[in-house]
Amino acid sequence: MKYKRVIIGIKSFTLNKEEVDLLKLYKPLGVILFSRNISNKKQTTQLIKDIKTFLGKKCLILIDQEGGRVSRLKINEWPQFPSAQYFGKLAKESINMAKLLVYKNYKLIGLHLFELGVNFNCAPVLDLNFKGANKVIGDRSFSNDPYVVSELSKQACKGLIAAGIIPIIKHIPGHGRSKHDSHKELPVIKNNKESLKKDFYPFEKLNHMPAAMIAHIKYTSLDKHVCATYSKKIISEYIKGQIGFKGILFSDDLCMKALKGSYASRARNAIMAGCDILLHCDPKLSNIYKSITAAGFLSNKTKKDLDKVRSISNRNFN
Repeated sequence: MKYKRVIIGIKSFTLNKEEVDLLKLYKPLGVILFSRNISNKKQTTQLIKDIKTFLGKKCLILIDQEGGRVSRLKINEWPQFPSAQYFGKLAKESINMAKLLVYKNYKLIGLHLFELGVNFNCAPVLDLNFKGANKVIGDRSFSNDPYVVSELSKQACKGLIAAGIIPIIKHIPGHGRSKHDSHKELPVIKNNKESLKKDFYPFEKLNHMPAAMIAHIKYTSLDKHVCATYSKKIISEYIKGQIGFKGILFSDDLCMKALKGSYASRARNAIMAGCDILLHCDPKLSNIYKSITAAGFLSNKTKKDLDKVRSISNRNFN
């Protein structure tokens, strides 16, 4: 099956007729689930089965299940998992104990996701928690110490992988310094290249992970013209070069207000810069069509990369 390189959002707990038609005709690569799509285990499992009926078993089912305030699984159906910051505080007492608990926590998250049929989790967050920054990251970060973030993030990824879930590390090359929320406007980080090495560190230590999500942020010392999502220079020289990331690069949501212009231009700009797969999370179909049409089909390289990482979650692709 030839997939378009877009992951889409859907409106509710079940697929409506228009969404079914879109899946059958346009073949997006997959669907990302939000709280609006999740009521209980039975409903969510059936929704994912229905999506796979129309997209095939090799499609991607994504979710943001970090724990803490970014949790899509409902409180009455699933355990409530701590924020990353909780484990960072434990690490001040014992890094080894924190690592063990992070592994167990993310493995349990992964097992719950695997049971539903999810195969990718947009987690963990590798951003640092800087004082004075916007709270959009905040307690989603393990720590302001890059070593602690890298050590705990490794265990988070190992836990997810042990459960059969593919982690998407985020937000490369670093969202922690941002004083603005990219959901609402484009953050601009003006720190020099030397200081940004601190932000890069966790991503460098986890550059072997299968997937990463890029930040909708403008780093003036790396590219003074455009944000990372649109920057061929940042992706090639810093994300793939200095950081050494060679996995699948996802965009963040194209619908965020950090990005301007038509959805078609957003999709084209991100693909031309070097993003492999795009997220379009708003379920408004007329806009999804624009992103899908502009993004085009998966590249051969991304197809091969996906075939490799699918082995991590083999049963959820069969």
